[in-house]
Amino acid sequence: MTTYLLHDDALRSNELRHEIAEPVMDPITFIEHAGKRIVVGSDLEAPIFETREDVVDEFWTFGSLGVEELAVDESVPKHIIGAELALRALKKLGVSSVVVPPTFRLTTADHLRSNGIEVNVDPEAWIERLRKKTPWELEGIERAQRAVETAMLTAARMLREAEPTSGERLRYEGEILTAEYIREAMANELLSQGAESEEIIVQSGDACLEGHEIGRGPILPGQSCVIDCFPRDRRTGVYTDMTRTFAPGGASEDLKTLHKHVRTALEIAYDAIKPGATGVYDKIAEHFHAQGFATQLHKTGSEPIKEGFTHALGHGVGLQVHERPYLGRRGDALQEGDVIAVEPGLYIRGIGGVRLEDTVLVTGSGVEHFSDPYPYDLEP
Repeated sequence: MTTYLLHDDALRSNELRHEIAEPVMDPITFIEHAGKRIVVGSDLEAPIFETREDVVDEFWTFGSLGVEELAVDESVPKHIIGAELALRALKKLGVSSVVVPPTFRLTTADHLRSNGIEVNVDPEAWIERLRKKTPWELEGIERAQRAVETAMLTAARMLREAEPTSGERLRYEGEILTAEYIREAMANELLSQGAESEEIIVQSGDACLEGHEIGRGPILPGQSCVIDCFPRDRRTGVYTDMTRTFAPGGASEDLKTLHKHVRTALEIAYDAIKPGATGVYDKIAEHFHAQGFATQLHKTGSEPIKEGFTHALGHGVGLQVHERPYLGRRGDALQEGDVIAVEPGLYIRGIGGVRLEDTVLVTGSGVEHFSDPYPYDLEP
């Protein structure tokens, strides 16, 4: 019989937030044993879980495990009290072996082991648990998705209404349109929709080749503008991830060609995504390679490629914006219920870059979007 153990606060521990749903700020203990889910916390946490029968079967107070005597016992170091309470809860259940994630607190693990508890770190077991999204997580992702689409509308309007200046710049409402200006407007819109993100990628021209560089300075007319926004739903803490590419002032024929190939790649990926699929990245790399672009799959030598299809196809999304499963050269087999961001892209210096990204749910029949997809057009 496997006993799963967490001892942390739910703001730091994604594993704990996934299990208990609530953003508990103080360290508590979560135990899943013999089909029961038990939370051990202070009396202050009791009201939180009185109505959460969907996530917890039993709530034990620290007081029932002797926290008062521990608090005044000077022979017990203060930093050990939480670990000792976790130990007492395990002994009450007759547990001698637990499975914990790699993020488990070392002090707690040491205290348990020194008192006869076998502590087994099993990253894959907890990754599998995190991949199984709960109803409240899926609802949060949908809210975040609707928020990011509204923020993207704000960015597109700014790009569309901006007017060119004599100095190869764009002016919006009297100001030079910059990455910072767009980012601030999007961040404010997200907050009004119950989401948050300050690290919105806004890249213009050859800056689109700079990976996760956030983007700075003026938006250039007639060049690609990649906007990658990955907001967090404030109510649940879960993320979504979305990218669109625009060409304010009109796109060159070369940029239109990149966009066409990336748009086709997105559809190839959606057609290939299903439970058990493992080679979706390879299909996209083969597609781009057939069009004459460099890819990680086809490169020679150890140096990273700087142009072409330079990154993985995507990643899982949940309580982290980047989590398992991975969609790369060592991709994970997809499972029904996975939430993944799919993001093919092409980048050529002198032309710019194109990336299109949506967060989708893997179902038994393929892909399900969290809303009607935001348009993919280059024209903002």
